[in-house]
Amino acid sequence: MTAPAPIRTPARWLPLEDHPAALSPLDVGIVRVGLEGRVRALLHALHLPDTDSLSTRLLTQQGGRLAVHAAHLDTLTAALSAEQILAVHVALGIAADAGPPAVPSARPRPEFIQQAAPGTRSVAQPGVSRPADSPATVLARAIVAHADDLGVLTAYNAALVTEALRGVTWHWLEQRSALHLELLCGLDTVGGAGADLASAAMHQVQSTLSGGRRSAARGLIDAARTQHAALAAHHAAQRQTRRAVIRASVQVASVLSRAGWLNRPADARWLTPTELRDALDGTLDPATLRGLTQLRRFQHAPPPPTPTWTLVDRQYGVVPLSPGVRDGELHVWIPGQPVPGGSIVLCEEARPWHRAQLAEAAAVILDRAGPLSSAALHERGAGRPAVSLRGRRPEWLQPGAYVRVNAHQGTVTLLRRADDALAGASTPAESPVAGGHGPATAHPADEVVLAGPPAAVPARAVPSELTAISLDFDPV
Repeated sequence: MTAPAPIRTPARWLPLEDHPAALSPLDVGIVRVGLEGRVRALLHALHLPDTDSLSTRLLTQQGGRLAVHAAHLDTLTAALSAEQILAVHVALGIAADAGPPAVPSARPRPEFIQQAAPGTRSVAQPGVSRPADSPATVLARAIVAHADDLGVLTAYNAALVTEALRGVTWHWLEQRSALHLELLCGLDTVGGAGADLASAAMHQVQSTLSGGRRSAARGLIDAARTQHAALAAHHAAQRQTRRAVIRASVQVASVLSRAGWLNRPADARWLTPTELRDALDGTLDPATLRGLTQLRRFQHAPPPPTPTWTLVDRQYGVVPLSPGVRDGELHVWIPGQPVPGGSIVLCEEARPWHRAQLAEAAAVILDRAGPLSSAALHERGAGRPAVSLRGRRPEWLQPGAYVRVNAHQGTVTLLRRADDALAGASTPAESPVAGGHGPATAHPADEVVLAGPPAAVPARAVPSELTAISLDFDPV
């Protein structure tokens, strides 16, 4: 008699923000190295054990998206408080739960403020390589430099002190909106809209509070701004170490292709950095290496479209990234396209090398981004409203729709459907909250307007034969 199959409860996965869909094995390998290094650094700093090596068993791809094993992470952080667990999740880039934000603690705990305030402006440096070093050694050092991410404590501290600042504005100032984000604007600029937002928010704090509360709030604001400035430097350091890993991986792939182990250097995208290193060391044989590249090329699928859903309500709750309110015509942006001035831009992601192309946008709506992501830090520095959709778009977010982005309250509101615009409806007059951008900019007659839902934009198919490898980082 055949024994019944064991009943297995499906694992729960926590999606990661700030990563595009359907990453190549090379990209996934780099993310895995970085994630494991960040988890180890956090566990060491928080004096937490990892007896079962759970830090190496966290990452996977679910539906083309990267995700973290929830049960393993819960086990690693079981000894922490709720505030610390939230900070760990934010530091690792785990997406926040859908729904309104929870009520913050009634007052910041002194030990949390003490942990958050000092901070470290840690900028990781890639391992120094010499001309005589072999490509395998260069790659090994790049992997170690990317994994030894002590700057992750900066992200943890920034998340911790940001939540404490939200508690102060919520309970002491009775502000349920994004006042704590206004206080963090204008960090990387002198003057401008971001600095004006921060100055106005600081004036509200000083004029409302008095005595010990005012002093405590000012100290907390200074600590939060210091941590966020350090976090921006940490993001820049991460990009540097990631570039070093990619360059070293391509160099190793070139050596392997000349030896006949790979068909071309572009096959590096189908292998992880550790597999490339092991192949050059001789611990991974040529047949296995070629088999992995063929199998992964065959299995790799284009990124899935962003999920959409029918929403009866004309208002959709989002995650505020940078405070402000703007009205405008929705433009679904694809990298490389021009952005109409004053439009509301909807895009999957906003990388550092996209910033110049998005300069004319009045507000930015991202599919997936966290409040401590590089995109959020940049938008707050510029003082431009930005929100995140949590990875799901309402069906009425169509090109040409007229929408309002309220990054104070965390909402996107439909003011006029795209179908009404196509039927000849007039553009609304000067918006009272357009922030000086005036009426929505109409598309020129010779410009192609995208039709259909944003999710229907065709994804780039992966060709079966690659002649070059595209390195998705900003040019040096």
